[in-house]
Amino acid sequence: MRISVKLIQYDLLEDKKQILLETNALYDGNTLRYREGNDGGFHQVYFGDDLISFERKADVHTKITLFDDKNGESTVDSQYGKMYMHTRLCHAERCDEYWSVEYQLISNDEVILHQKLRWEFTPVKNI
Repeated sequence: MRISVKLIQYDLLEDKKQILLETNALYDGNTLRYREGNDGGFHQVYFGDDLISFERKADVHTKITLFDDKNGESTVDSQYGKMYMHTRLCHAERCDEYWSVEYQLISNDEVILHQKLRWEFTPVKNI
């Protein structure tokens, strides 16, 4: 199903909020797929019962996996090599109108990123 999606980022360490994108997407209940503009990266978000993952394929490939009951992993693959960090899921919410994920990135036992991402959905009306 085609929908319109707005992605909002809440940086909980810096207390900042920003809209990262507003675009059309494909949605099938557990998976959301969209592009950044006409020539930007491709995104895929999976929201399952015990696993959440989001991936961006572009010049830099990033993938984040989050689990309810254990640490996950963040992988960043660029021309400079691969970088790995642990992830920790703090809170997740899923309903028909939005998905919301609060998580942390951890490096050397230190939280280096604590953010909430919220994907808000609006049906696309057929003409």
